[in-house]
Amino acid sequence: MKTITISMDDETYHLYQHNAEAAGISVEEWVTSRLAGVTPPLASSRENERRRETWYRIQANIDARAKARGDELRTAKKLTREELHDRDALR
Repeated sequence: MKTITISMDDETYHLYQHNAEAAGISVEEWVTSRLAGVTPPLASSRENERRRETWYRIQANIDARAKARGDELRTAKKLTREELHDRDALR
């Protein structure tokens, strides 16, 4: 289990503290239960693959439209790792 630290104003903390006391649990447990309620369920690998394919189609569509407009920012050549880290080229 991972531990996270969050900051909140005193008024919000006291509201959460009141809700936690009413439920008979700690503020940490109350916040954890609230966050668990908004966490989406894990997707299957098939669903993840479908989302990835959809993302690539969207990106390809955006790139094709940019290229048709002549937008060089979107269609610029991608640098290799060596080109990206070439310090002499930066000077």
